[in-house]
Amino acid sequence: MPGTADDQATDVLAAFDAVVRAEKGLVGQLSARAGIHETGMRALTLIDDTGYSTATELAGYLGLTSGAVTNMVDRLTDAGLVERRPNPADRRGSLIVLSPAGSSVIAGARARYASVLREVGASTGIDLASVFNDVATGLLQQSADAQQGTDAQQA
Repeated sequence: MPGTADDQATDVLAAFDAVVRAEKGLVGQLSARAGIHETGMRALTLIDDTGYSTATELAGYLGLTSGAVTNMVDRLTDAGLVERRPNPADRRGSLIVLSPAGSSVIAGARARYASVLREVGASTGIDLASVFNDVATGLLQQSADAQQGTDAQQA
């Protein structure tokens, strides 16, 4: 006999929490392998997603101060994973781009994720892209609701 809706929600939340913990563990391992902190790996991923980033964008995404981002970018530059390039829109600032080594780190990480997702999608027959897009949309909406001071769960 199927469980109640509350039991099913609890099971889904437990599974989601397990995915989040497993992903954090993988990021930790991949970061260590690359010789950087997990926050640096998140920065590399953002830069890869967008093609380049500014220090201000990284600070906002990572929730860091400008000084912390400067130090992190210095470390990533010293590790040969990113490069600073002049920002044509702001001559005082720079654009942060992946170096070939940084691109290689991210490509390796993405290949690991893709392998798992392909296997799960094939074994379950579920369109994971659609599911993840729906989850992301829902989480973004919850974030917007929380920022506006509303609680969509009570609506």
